[in-house]
Amino acid sequence: MLYTSKNQQSKSFFNVGFTFLCLAVFSLLPQNTEAQKKQFTHVDPPHWWVGMKNANLEILIHSKDIALNTFEIKDASGVVLSKVEKMQNPNYTMLHLKISGGAQAQTFIISARGKGGNIQYKYELKTRKPVTRGLDNSDVIYLITPDRFANADPTNDSFKNMTQTGVDRNEPYARHGGDIQGMINHLDHMQELGMTALWPNPLLENNQPKESYHGYAFTDFYKIDPRFGSNQLYKTLSDSLHSRGMKLIQDVVYNHIGNEHYLYKDMPDKGWFHLYDTFTQTSYRDPVLYDLYASEYDKNIMTDGWFDKHMPDLNQQNEQLAVYLIQQTIWWIEAFGIDALRIDTYAYPDQAFMRRWAKEVKAQYPDLFLFAETWVHGHPSQAWFLGDGLGPEPNYIDGLTDFQIYFAINDALTKKQEWTDGVSKLYNTLAADYIYAHPEKMVTFVDNHDLARFHGYVNKNFEKFRMGMVLLFTMRGIPSIYYGTEILMNATDGHGKIRQDFPGGWQGDAENKFTAQGRNPEETQAFDLIVSLTKLRADNKVLQSGKTTQYIPKDGVYIYFRHDENDTFMVSINTSDKNAEQPLSKFVELVPEDAALEPIMGNVNIEFGAVHLPALGYGIFKVVKQ
Repeated sequence: MLYTSKNQQSKSFFNVGFTFLCLAVFSLLPQNTEAQKKQFTHVDPPHWWVGMKNANLEILIHSKDIALNTFEIKDASGVVLSKVEKMQNPNYTMLHLKISGGAQAQTFIISARGKGGNIQYKYELKTRKPVTRGLDNSDVIYLITPDRFANADPTNDSFKNMTQTGVDRNEPYARHGGDIQGMINHLDHMQELGMTALWPNPLLENNQPKESYHGYAFTDFYKIDPRFGSNQLYKTLSDSLHSRGMKLIQDVVYNHIGNEHYLYKDMPDKGWFHLYDTFTQTSYRDPVLYDLYASEYDKNIMTDGWFDKHMPDLNQQNEQLAVYLIQQTIWWIEAFGIDALRIDTYAYPDQAFMRRWAKEVKAQYPDLFLFAETWVHGHPSQAWFLGDGLGPEPNYIDGLTDFQIYFAINDALTKKQEWTDGVSKLYNTLAADYIYAHPEKMVTFVDNHDLARFHGYVNKNFEKFRMGMVLLFTMRGIPSIYYGTEILMNATDGHGKIRQDFPGGWQGDAENKFTAQGRNPEETQAFDLIVSLTKLRADNKVLQSGKTTQYIPKDGVYIYFRHDENDTFMVSINTSDKNAEQPLSKFVELVPEDAALEPIMGNVNIEFGAVHLPALGYGIFKVVKQ
């Protein structure tokens, strides 16, 4: 038996009494049980707006055993919960709401009670803000791989709770640390180049264990990857661009997600994905989509096979998923003032869904510019995806990434001219523009984040590089250049290497090529060339939207005109390694005998009634009528 002193006994009685008092008081307070603390794991979309053209809203709720709950909405005005849809997985419920046209901005309560926890979730309906959107022929696009452009905030480089941690700039497929703030910090650089629109590779969360830097395997449709920044910082980027008169292009993916996405790891319904017993990869054979003789087997492999082992293929024919994908698109456009969407891997999703998606997005945002990646070969393939009478019905998109022009420019500058090869391929490619209703809306390029750097592709030949830039910025279409083109980045081997770090984008870099002082003479020449060409294009509407008249190439010489009712420009290039000349008389329909050719850029001469082109030379002239 334990004995204590009087003082110890008194202290003991005091402690016991105080404890009972605290327990009594605590029992009178509202109990903060685990159920009351609980919130939904995911609510997609996290908020919405009044005044949308579609009165229906479907909210996907993800939380353990949430399907065992009953739902109601409270404190709502002009909002009706029309249906509570249970799903195959009890961890999901879809709420169907109808929002009346007269509903005002408000916050209401989504109330859930039951075995999944008693949850009161505040859901906000916001007021829409008017925004002017779209791209046009006056624009020049700057494409960036954000992880490799500039690291302005090293504190967000890595997070312990993400599956890929750390940075390693010596490893081409690791994360390097570039972020949204890095892009914001270098908007002056883009504007100095003459860029009017920014297209970053995807910025959404990619919580993948490998190669998460490129952004094309989403793990959350409503969240910016924290290693790039935050949703709010993305809004700052959008606002910063718009305050400068620039535009924001969002890179979107509907064919697949990352296999670390919660929608795959904890599927709402197996019908949301194309699932196989063993890995089944797409054939990448787009012709089966329009081939009159294609087998159903080949069609299914093309559309339903996975793009890669870590990219589960989405089944857009599933109605729940279709609505989910359309709504998240609208959410980003509305929340962040997006001007245009670039659609990744457009050939691989269900094409009926893609037409529906574009139609519904365009119904809400008629001025939004939609252009799709169609990495295909041949004009019929490319044109089929745009519609314009070749596809089964209108596709409701504005343009495509023009791979046929890409192939043609690269061939023109690397292959000898033959009947169909070399510069003849460029001529023939433009001759096929009859296949499009609006070829001027095609997005043109000489390289991108998936392709060998153009300067490297032409074997670091500056004369050929210069001709490529001249072609890109004076031909029809909306030109796009990949970051680093202006400083002659030239890697050709492997995605990780062609997505190089921009020197000067990281603190402590030995060189800073964002500054004139940091560029060597040849890089300065390339930078100044692009500045001159974008300014020439910006100052002369005819180079943006004028008609094109081209002449059949001869001996490697290719000459074309851009003209309208006010102005006429002549562009001439010599792709051969020999001097050449063309009689001026052959161009009389666009250069009258009493007109003069005013030299604007280049090393081509006009004398003695002929156009004299040095080997690998170029010239831009303005036709001045007397």
